[in-house]
Amino acid sequence: MTSISRSFATAAKAKPQFNVFDRSTKLLQRSRTPKINPELSRKKEYLRDEVAVKTIERLAFITRPFDKALDFGSHSGNLLKQLCTKSHVPQQLQGDEIEEKIIEQLNNDKKTVREKIKDLVLFDSSKEILERDADQKFDSQFPGNIERVVGDEEKFDHEVLQESNTYDLVVSNLSLHWINDLPQCLANINRILKPDGLFMGTLFGGDTLYELRTSLQLAELERKGGISPRVSPLVRLNDVGSLLNKAGFSLLTIDSEDIVVGGFPDIVAVCEDLQAMGEQNAVLSRAHNLPKDVLLAANEIYKSLHGEVQPDGEVLLPATFNVIFMIGWKKSESQPQPLQRGSAEVNLKDVLQ
Repeated sequence: MTSISRSFATAAKAKPQFNVFDRSTKLLQRSRTPKINPELSRKKEYLRDEVAVKTIERLAFITRPFDKALDFGSHSGNLLKQLCTKSHVPQQLQGDEIEEKIIEQLNNDKKTVREKIKDLVLFDSSKEILERDADQKFDSQFPGNIERVVGDEEKFDHEVLQESNTYDLVVSNLSLHWINDLPQCLANINRILKPDGLFMGTLFGGDTLYELRTSLQLAELERKGGISPRVSPLVRLNDVGSLLNKAGFSLLTIDSEDIVVGGFPDIVAVCEDLQAMGEQNAVLSRAHNLPKDVLLAANEIYKSLHGEVQPDGEVLLPATFNVIFMIGWKKSESQPQPLQRGSAEVNLKDVLQ
């Protein structure tokens, strides 16, 4: 008989936690559109689809297989959908040789990553969004096993998250910015990874929706003489490295990219997209209504500060999403180690002379 040893997280003495986000409200916000209007929900997932593609491009550079992978906070499975959907050259760029080569490479990357994963677990707190596309057919069939699991991303109490050293890869796309205790969440992700396992995550950074944020603040100052938290507080790029280090990750790679979405006719259209995405405000101390006079003033400020004038004179509004990409590896003895202090054979003074 073979003895199997399992390592589980032990229940530590509960520490008082300062919560910023109302997780129950956020769950309702994320579940509403997928349940009521699935087609609208799919249409408004352009950011998650775009970031999933960028994640695939990064994963394609990793040569090792990922036998067991976890998509943590998977939403509807945007990573899976993009892995199994063939990309096409946009109609306006057809015939462009460079663009055709880029799309060809992207489709090759999708195939490469798709074939690396034997078991993929999709984990999300919203049953409605997780199961929304479970029966959809894609261009290519995923060759591995797929498991959809509903559970709380903060609590880490589901059985698929309890056993340590389980996953070769954990991916998390645009969900970690709603976690109250992000340091503990990252530490738990590190725990469930196998030694030398890979974590690749994305989240919205501090400059996200700065146009909307500044417009609402200025309008509220003008009309009400004060400011309410209308937009969620977000992590800054400079903080991500220390968060990953404290969680136990090594060999870090961190960068950010601004994705600018244009063409909104007014501030209401921006807010409607955020609502359909499930990305509206869920701060515990948020104001529960936005007065009409503040909204009208914010719309005019948005147009005057950030509006883009079209050839026909119409002013359209952009919305900037700052996406932070982070890569970290769980520490392992097989990884390159720094030399011991004092073991250098070349004097730095001689090099710099």
